[in-house]
Amino acid sequence: MGELGQVLKSIRLNRGYSQLLASHRIVSQGVYSKVEAGTRDLDAAAFFKIANRMNVTPDEIEFISNGYDYNEKQKILNQFFKLNYNNPDKLQDIKQQAMTYLKIEDDVELREVYLLCEALLIVSNKSDFEAARKVIEPISTRLKTYNEWYLYDIRLINMFLFMYPLDTTIAFSEKVLQRLKCYDKHEKVEQLKDIFNINLSLLYIKTNKANEALALIEERLKDRQHMSYTMLALSLSRRALCKKILKMPNYEEDQQVVKNILQAYEAHDLLERVEEEFEKYAV
Repeated sequence: MGELGQVLKSIRLNRGYSQLLASHRIVSQGVYSKVEAGTRDLDAAAFFKIANRMNVTPDEIEFISNGYDYNEKQKILNQFFKLNYNNPDKLQDIKQQAMTYLKIEDDVELREVYLLCEALLIVSNKSDFEAARKVIEPISTRLKTYNEWYLYDIRLINMFLFMYPLDTTIAFSEKVLQRLKCYDKHEKVEQLKDIFNINLSLLYIKTNKANEALALIEERLKDRQHMSYTMLALSLSRRALCKKILKMPNYEEDQQVVKNILQAYEAHDLLERVEEEFEKYAV
């Protein structure tokens, strides 16, 4: 708590706030003074209110208190959730980092990341989806007990959902997208929506529902300003694929835009993947 108190003090002084102003109607000045001195803790509600008053987020305060860096656990989680596709070397590295962390301190999230890395490596190395599903069974069992999923749960689901049969994957994806509507005002949820829309569109294509896939993509592309270049390229590539399957004109225009985007970002691996996908499913 001492480090956190020093960070709060530094932010307060930089803002030009007195202890009384920082703590007014949240906690007493005496209590807040002890927090800055590191001799007393703040409860969560008070911490959020004081952070809000000083116009910083709790995440930013934690980042600053860790020397302007993420803690070891968060670094591992960030690496894992940033994986765009199965990369055996990166998966093995993240798995090793998680195992090293768990030897020092038990952690539910990192235990699940460890299991997911193991399952993804099985898929990558052996294409044994049944064996992979057995590895992550504790995760899927836990998630099935929840009436509602939260953002962390949804990020986990995205990492392993492809291991299941198509009908299960489609049902889960539709449920996730329905759940994400509750988060429409959350600033970080658009990327998750993009990911599940992209994945669901391919599932529809695989099950001969190109019309449904095209409608899904067209609706998402109406608000494309928030999209990363990868999501935009994938969306346009899927739209071109749907148009080709449905024998609609002008699909080549989307393909050319995709090529221009990915070449501009030197994303040659992704360009190769989308071209292979088009050839595979366009027939």
